[in-house]
Amino acid sequence: MTGRRTVLAAAAAVLAAAGATWGAEVPAAVREPGYLREVATHLYRWYLDEEDFDLERGAEGEEIVFWVRGLEVERDEGDASEWAEIRMPQLGLGVRVKRPDYTIEEVGLEVKSSHFRIVDTRRLEGWAGPGEGEEGWVRAAQGMKDLLEDVRDSMDEEIIFPDKALTERLHKACREAMRLNPESREAGDQVIHIAPMSPVANEVWVFVENENLLMRFSSDDDIEEPALWEWQRLDVDEFHVLRQTLVALDEEPGSNVFLTRDQVGRALFNCVALGKRLIVINPEDPDAPAIIREHLPGVSMVRERNGGGRAAPPGVRF
Repeated sequence: MTGRRTVLAAAAAVLAAAGATWGAEVPAAVREPGYLREVATHLYRWYLDEEDFDLERGAEGEEIVFWVRGLEVERDEGDASEWAEIRMPQLGLGVRVKRPDYTIEEVGLEVKSSHFRIVDTRRLEGWAGPGEGEEGWVRAAQGMKDLLEDVRDSMDEEIIFPDKALTERLHKACREAMRLNPESREAGDQVIHIAPMSPVANEVWVFVENENLLMRFSSDDDIEEPALWEWQRLDVDEFHVLRQTLVALDEEPGSNVFLTRDQVGRALFNCVALGKRLIVINPEDPDAPAIIREHLPGVSMVRERNGGGRAAPPGVRF
């Protein structure tokens, strides 16, 4: 989830400047029903509003239609990464996805993934399907009722959160973004809500309740792959819910430091309603271990790691 118009338009412009054109063969993995369902789930959770549902636009009977095509993108020599585009005209949204396959020559590190991840999301203005001269598209469809039920059911059944190593990486990136020493901590309690991760996106959203702060952590490549962390930049976007929320982005044209109330609502739904809640208690004694109490969504009991609480590494505040 990013700024609806400003950021989506900017992302599309970047790919256009990079020379993205149709013409590549459609990767089989992108056409798989399970993968398309994951894309639909991500869009449903993070982008869709009531006004986006026009199930007759580009529809054929009782189906949700996906249009998929391969993309050719200008790339460095030896870069075999695959790109594709997926459009869902009934929802007015499209995504471009990438499966990286290249080597960082300076260190001989191979960057290769078995998964396609979303690179950008954009609005479709009046696009109901391929028109004359639009070639390379392949149609896929899934039953409308079954797909929407599966997407809603996934909120209870298929929730994935960052593991310990990724959580500690997010913690360090958070403190560095706030210009705080990542190896230290402040005494007191913090309440943190971590949104579920999507297998088709390279981002993690967090809500720091004490600070009224939404944070988005994102990366160009696989955010979950530890082998890349030394060379991978982790971007951190911060949004204060009270000071950086607008009714419409047109109130501050050209700015990317605001969210709309709709976007904040979706983020809080994912972080608070679907997310994992952590209560982090840092004692006054800097040598005493922090206590982390963990509440999982849909679970009434408090789960504490290792029984009575988990000893966190020194410096863990989030």
